[in-house]
Amino acid sequence: MTATRGTAPAPTALGRVNEEAVTSALQRALEAEQRRVDKGHRPSAARALALSADPHWEGPDTLSVRHGDADLTVRVAGADSVLAIVRELSLLGEDVDHLVVLTPLDPADFGEALLGRFLGEDVTRLNDWELLATDLKVTGIDPRLYSGRWSWLAHTLRGIRATRQLRLGTGVLKLEQALSIAVSVRFGREPGEQVDSAALLEWTRDPHAVAAFTRLGEDERDELRAAAVEALGAVPRVLFTLLDRGHALDAIPIGLTLGELARAARDEQPGAEQRRGVAHNALIRAQERYFGLSRPSSRDLDEFGKSCVAALLRLLDLSDPVHADETIRRAEELLLQLDAGSIAETSGLLDAGLHSRMADLGRAIGVALGEGNASVGESLPLPQDLREVEEALTRLSEHRRHAPDSRSGLVAVNAVRLLRRLATGTAAHPLGASAPTTTRAWVRAHVRDTGWVDRAASLIWHHHTEVPVLDQALATLYHRVRAWRALVDAEFATVVNRWNGGHSPTDEQPRAENLLAHFARPLAVGNAPLVIVLDGMSAEVAVQLAEHVNARGRLVEIGRQDTDGDPAREGALATVPSTTNCSRASLLTGTLTTGKQDTERKGFRDLWASPGFGRRDAVLYHQRDLEAGAGQHLPVRVQAHLEDTGTVVGVVLNTIDDALAKGREGNDPTWRPEQVGALTSLLDAAARVGRPVLLTSDHGHVWDRQEARKTQAGESARYRTGQPGDGEVLATGDRVLVGDGRLVVPYREDIRYTDRKEGYHGGFSAAEMVIPVLAFVPVLDRAPKGWSRLSPAESEPTWWSQPLEGTAAPVAEAGTASSPVQSGRPAPAASAVSGPVRDAAGGRHKSTDGRRSRPKPAPDQTPALFGDEDLAPDSLGARVTATALFEASLARVAKAPSAREIGAVIDALVAAGGTHPRLPVGAAARAAGKSEAPHRAVRFLKMVGKVLNLESYPVLTLTDGDRGAELNTSLLHQQFLSEGS
Repeated sequence: MTATRGTAPAPTALGRVNEEAVTSALQRALEAEQRRVDKGHRPSAARALALSADPHWEGPDTLSVRHGDADLTVRVAGADSVLAIVRELSLLGEDVDHLVVLTPLDPADFGEALLGRFLGEDVTRLNDWELLATDLKVTGIDPRLYSGRWSWLAHTLRGIRATRQLRLGTGVLKLEQALSIAVSVRFGREPGEQVDSAALLEWTRDPHAVAAFTRLGEDERDELRAAAVEALGAVPRVLFTLLDRGHALDAIPIGLTLGELARAARDEQPGAEQRRGVAHNALIRAQERYFGLSRPSSRDLDEFGKSCVAALLRLLDLSDPVHADETIRRAEELLLQLDAGSIAETSGLLDAGLHSRMADLGRAIGVALGEGNASVGESLPLPQDLREVEEALTRLSEHRRHAPDSRSGLVAVNAVRLLRRLATGTAAHPLGASAPTTTRAWVRAHVRDTGWVDRAASLIWHHHTEVPVLDQALATLYHRVRAWRALVDAEFATVVNRWNGGHSPTDEQPRAENLLAHFARPLAVGNAPLVIVLDGMSAEVAVQLAEHVNARGRLVEIGRQDTDGDPAREGALATVPSTTNCSRASLLTGTLTTGKQDTERKGFRDLWASPGFGRRDAVLYHQRDLEAGAGQHLPVRVQAHLEDTGTVVGVVLNTIDDALAKGREGNDPTWRPEQVGALTSLLDAAARVGRPVLLTSDHGHVWDRQEARKTQAGESARYRTGQPGDGEVLATGDRVLVGDGRLVVPYREDIRYTDRKEGYHGGFSAAEMVIPVLAFVPVLDRAPKGWSRLSPAESEPTWWSQPLEGTAAPVAEAGTASSPVQSGRPAPAASAVSGPVRDAAGGRHKSTDGRRSRPKPAPDQTPALFGDEDLAPDSLGARVTATALFEASLARVAKAPSAREIGAVIDALVAAGGTHPRLPVGAAARAAGKSEAPHRAVRFLKMVGKVLNLESYPVLTLTDGDRGAELNTSLLHQQFLSEGS
């Protein structure tokens, strides 16, 4: 555009120009000259145009420009000085019609005479849109953008172009596209990235971005705000009102506060009158404080509050605890400022509500244990005493800040598990009516029942919830459980010691000296097994490791079929004393003996070389043998033996046994394979070459949690010679490998004979004497004859994941008014750790050892778990996949799974129980009839997630390194089944 001399042109940044910009500028200059002539002025003799631009020209020296009916030849040249300009003018001959000089000089640098030689007698300046077209390499600019309304937009886009990559193609730059880029960048996104309500709220968390927005020109701010409101409605309307009032940085906490107050004001539960009054008054104060006279409509406020809740849920589900904590803390501060702190205590979202529910659980546990009632004493709770406990756990699990896998979450659920187990005992026997009477039954009971009690008790012993009422209840529960376990161990010791002193050598009871014959030899029908002995692994450690191995998906657990026809985990008996030099030597050599590593190596080779073991080659490694160099998981020779699938490989790992003497950093009661020496590398190597794995130990252990007392001196921490006293037995027979066949060993965990350590072994408690046995095969392998696949549900005792009959909290349909996001104290739903308690017609039954049996469910109760079955019409999966929103999302995802498959995945996860149910990826994929192979299952579930995760909200996520699938049922309802979705 040409400016008349003496008129200050609009300031613009210089830029490189392309052929289109040069052609356009020359044509406009020639048209302006023609209009001047038409008005009666003499034609100008000028044939040159001075164009304000970067003097570097990358186009051809001459251009052909169409003007009117003529084709003009135009030379283009750059000149960064007056002398250079004069030179270019002197070269203007008859071979070209016009000259365009690109120069950075201002008109004042030229002088009157020199300017007179150019069209318009001035330096022509391009506007920002023309320069932007060059920068972006687009062919044209939408004519609407030349309106004065959008003059700011060109400058904004040029600023964005200077710092970010813009890819627009080669077409015409449209108004909608240009505005979308500006909106995206100004509200914290990448150019052209969609800005939704969640993105706007996330933008308010960045004080620098908010401050930068307030410094923009008024025209730009107004247009950006208008664009956001037009696209998104309620959220930006409320948000920009908060911005005008100086509250934008508190937008999400304010939305949470308003939502909590609105919820409490609508609470119609009995006894809520006072809360409703507090909430109503606080709402009035809040609107005055945050909005003044510009109060949004109640509908806008409601929508804004829901979006703020969704923003917080996204922070929680995307594991952003710092920002989530800050947001929640600020919302609680705002409620206090509004004299409504009590409302936070009823919240299903804020920490105050979480702590209130934890306190409720503590009080319910205390009542169930009979605290404050002297007549109850140390008696066991009854099943009916647990109803309020189950309801309290359900309310706690529904709180959005409750993380089932967090320390406090694990403490809560394991406390309830322990109460369930105590409540199944009787006055006649601590284990209840199904108490074992034989040694084999006692070993089985510890592997499948009391070992799980020890696991749960270890978790609550390490508790510290910062809720005094719950902490006190947990302490009482722990001591009650330990007293219960002492009674169990006394019964165990009586039966097992009697057998130990009088058993027949041909007795089929699995024990250390025949463990390999019972369990390893049957696994050696094809490839030779990998036998891993974790020194000191008790049942409570074994069940944890098994869960992680199963979840990794490379190996599957198998078990021998029990008397009821179902596969089951088994155990064996350690020697007496249950120490390493006795029990491990006997296990690895297959005979009752004592010895150290040399004895074990030779005995292991000789055992497998015998006719009864198939005359196989065998090699045994100890922990120090596994030390590898940089970049190696295992030493070369160990890896070579593992790859030779004809050779039995044995490995001894001492990590757990070492922890008894030295403790563990952080005093962590949980165990994972990566914490145990080279266990993970060994398991991966076995899976890779197709070896079955036997994972076992030589004995268990007991922890010293500052409870054990040194009663007298002994030869070791947990055995001595002499006569037995209280809590001890006198063990005799050929399995007593120390003390001439007679040894005093304690069955009570609180007895020791040496200085204090973190834990001990050698005694006669079930935790020390029972050796857990775990067997695995590679995923695609078949189990040996008489063995079959063992699912996690078949391994757990019933009380671990199900409330006792008649104590389950009533079920409330998810997504109704009882949702924890919408109400302060929702009607209880199914427990986060339990499925529905089924009746005899279609339910899980409890066998005599406390383990689930597997009766066939009634047809109307069976979820559609396989690809050829239809979804139950009223299932959550069926309801979600029937929505228009789901159909639209499914259509957007290329090569998406079918609606039936996605519905089956939803229903399978819902059947796992809880508000955030999880399944291994293989199990989730199998529900839809898909391959269980880990990589295929992961790929399938990621496609399911693309359909369900609208606007990137994490409805279906993969956890634990893509080994597990988790469904956020609350978000699923909110996205697909809530009003307006």
